[in-house]
Amino acid sequence: MSNYSIVEYCGGSNDGKCGYCKQEGNYNSHGLWAHTMNVEDYQALINRNWRRSGQYCYIPQNNNTCCPMYTIKCDALNFKLSRSHKKIIKKVNKYLKDGIEEKNHNSKSKTQTVSEPVPSKEKSKIDTNLMNIEKKLPTASTSSSNTKQAQLNETKIQPPPPPLFHQSLLNKKALKPSKKKYARVEKLKARLLAKGLSLTDMKRRYVNKIKTLEDFLNEEPKNGKHKLEVKLVPSTQGSNDSILDLFRKYQEKIHNDPPEKNSKKSYERFLINSPLQLRKDNKTPPHGFGSFHYQYYLDGELIAVGVIDILPECISSVYFYYNPDYSFLTLGTYASLREIALTRELYKTHPSLCNYYLGFYIPTCSKMRYKANIKPSYLLCPEVYTWHLLDDKLSKEIDSVKYLRINKNGSDSDSVTQNDLNNVYVLYNRTAVRYGDLKRVMKSKKRNDQDEVLEYARKVGKSLSQNMLLYRSS
Repeated sequence: MSNYSIVEYCGGSNDGKCGYCKQEGNYNSHGLWAHTMNVEDYQALINRNWRRSGQYCYIPQNNNTCCPMYTIKCDALNFKLSRSHKKIIKKVNKYLKDGIEEKNHNSKSKTQTVSEPVPSKEKSKIDTNLMNIEKKLPTASTSSSNTKQAQLNETKIQPPPPPLFHQSLLNKKALKPSKKKYARVEKLKARLLAKGLSLTDMKRRYVNKIKTLEDFLNEEPKNGKHKLEVKLVPSTQGSNDSILDLFRKYQEKIHNDPPEKNSKKSYERFLINSPLQLRKDNKTPPHGFGSFHYQYYLDGELIAVGVIDILPECISSVYFYYNPDYSFLTLGTYASLREIALTRELYKTHPSLCNYYLGFYIPTCSKMRYKANIKPSYLLCPEVYTWHLLDDKLSKEIDSVKYLRINKNGSDSDSVTQNDLNNVYVLYNRTAVRYGDLKRVMKSKKRNDQDEVLEYARKVGKSLSQNMLLYRSS
């Protein structure tokens, strides 16, 4: 029975504070405790909008919760590096080479609201410019006549209306980089044409020169001021004093946790204990399937840890924590790029493993917005369990309502009806039996758990309800 998944259903709950909006009593979910679980069953679970925290697995009740959550995955094979991603990798590589700490000058701009017509920094420049214009205007002396003063007032230069002025200033700023880029392209054309190459050759050469994610990561210096080392170890090896100290430092400084909240026991329950059965054979990646810690060492010092699950179809990100002293390196995004690169590497020997799961996309939580910038990404419809490209259209739809059923016309292909109840597999007295057989054997003792078993089966789907074993007490 070692390969079976054994779970205990916890039912629905609306207790406690939401971890995202901090409201009390408005977070609704259903959960189960996984005593043990094989990776195939957990892969199927997260494809039905479930996630795990330690051994506890939960699914949000999206149509009746404060912060709806949509499982999000990135197509790792077709991942597109953005300009900001390239800058982050270059920043890390530059620090490794020169040891110079580069301040993040754009940190403020990331937190600004959409409703602001002009960024505050630009607004201050505009206000300063208007003040300078007014200072240059001629002023009337105390001895001037009333007529001269009136003429001066009539000819006084009036500043343009703020919205138009803001727009013209932004347009001028936007034109500068495009002109420079155009000039560079023209120079490149001239050089290539001087060598007798056609425009088609130029385009072919340009396409061949496009750098991949791996190209940028491999530019890491070999003999720089600092050395970065990355290790992948099973989660069971992820607990010692230095790791615990790093976790506490992160939680207390970044999330303002009180020291007593982050005990060794709570840390291990959260990030060490995993229900996933570690499997390593000739049909798995070199490290196997299961739960792992992706550890980042700078000059031998542990500075960050990414907790991940390696599954048959994906790498699933569970949690990430780091030394806040290295916040200037934007380690969260850098680690995501590393994990995407790892996914692409594992794909070479296991073609089914081609996606990178980022957990939940939560539109109401600004801290989760960065996930939409990892493209191409897909959202899971929480009711039909189909995947949909997260483009501008879908993003606007989700933002316009509290909760969106993404697939409006489809239906759950793995749904459970009352007729399927007897086929649910349960574990009773250390024996795996169908629920219908259990009822027949125990005719003398009437069971009153049919509604709970049916609710469980509907949450996990027909296939999983007939694969996993639901623990039943006598």
